[in-house]
Amino acid sequence: MSDRPRSPGFRYNIEPVFESKGAEVIKRVGPIVVLFLSSLWALTSLGQDESSLVPLRITDQTQIDSLHINARAIGEWAGEKVFYFESGPGKYVSVDLDGETHKALDLASIPVTEVKNPQQLSLMDLVSASHGDLLATVISFESKTTSRTALVEFNSDGEYDKLVWLDTDLTVTHAVEFNPSGNFLVVGYDDQYQMKVALFDFRGFLMKEQVVAYADKEGAVPKGVGKAAQREFKNHVMVETGSTKMASAPDDSVYIYNQVWGHKILRVASDGSAKEISLGGVQRTTVPMHLVVSSSYIYLSEALLDEGRKPETGGVMKRSLVSVYDRYTGSLYASYEIKDALGMVFLPVSPREFYFPKLTVPPGGAVGVSLIREEP
Repeated sequence: MSDRPRSPGFRYNIEPVFESKGAEVIKRVGPIVVLFLSSLWALTSLGQDESSLVPLRITDQTQIDSLHINARAIGEWAGEKVFYFESGPGKYVSVDLDGETHKALDLASIPVTEVKNPQQLSLMDLVSASHGDLLATVISFESKTTSRTALVEFNSDGEYDKLVWLDTDLTVTHAVEFNPSGNFLVVGYDDQYQMKVALFDFRGFLMKEQVVAYADKEGAVPKGVGKAAQREFKNHVMVETGSTKMASAPDDSVYIYNQVWGHKILRVASDGSAKEISLGGVQRTTVPMHLVVSSSYIYLSEALLDEGRKPETGGVMKRSLVSVYDRYTGSLYASYEIKDALGMVFLPVSPREFYFPKLTVPPGGAVGVSLIREEP
């Protein structure tokens, strides 16, 4: 692996967009999904028709004064009743729904008996593990051409718990843990730029190389193709892996969604067996952003794209929607339009109540963070 992959998590660069609110002018943070932004306009998904969207409205907003973020590189993830924000290189803090800030992750705290130089780890993904723990997908670069993938777990107090090396040569972009078996479902691509959805046991040993048949349709890079064609294959697989969304459920299953496969979601059991669930709704041009699975519902957030518009011409991240589906049948409960929040990551409290993080850059350049609660 000669090219170091970049994190597919949500990161931001500062693109000032001025919104006049009376005498107040807010400089907003422009979101970029690093791994597949360049090909964003090529993706379409099936969502709810705009005319039937129910608008969400802000019912409460809590400013998080205790959180200080570097405006040059901001990462955010949603966990189990908390949001995670990057507070420094390899460091994350959590913010609960009451606005309290807590230590969440510090890669430098990994013992040298596990990793020779923890500060050289590259964090690829963050997800909630069981019982409020946090699972980080990291890559350790052994040399300029070789790397290893590890899954690192931190407990709910932000302390290092364990590290599991994955026995694979895949470039891994996402990983989730089955609860309670402790097996792992991993998304990545091989050296032939073919997407893989692989199953590993709790020790990191491969159990099943390809769980999802859809990922085989594109095929690998043909032998003898030139460098330009190889780059096209690589860009394609980076888009497909980066846009894949996974979330664990409490019954030892993982739900996986990729808009390229159609308007369906797959429920994967810890033994690697998969069941296809069709999702309700009608076709609309969207890009999937975040997936949450509760005991009863599937929550999927998507960026609403203006028809015929590309990211560089604007209009991509200005609106988003959250759709709520029955977890077992896929029938649509409701779709909500979000106008006043980024909508890229969220926490559902119920099918009618959601929390979103909102980031602003006031004079002085320090990023301000607030949590907003929205309801229909």
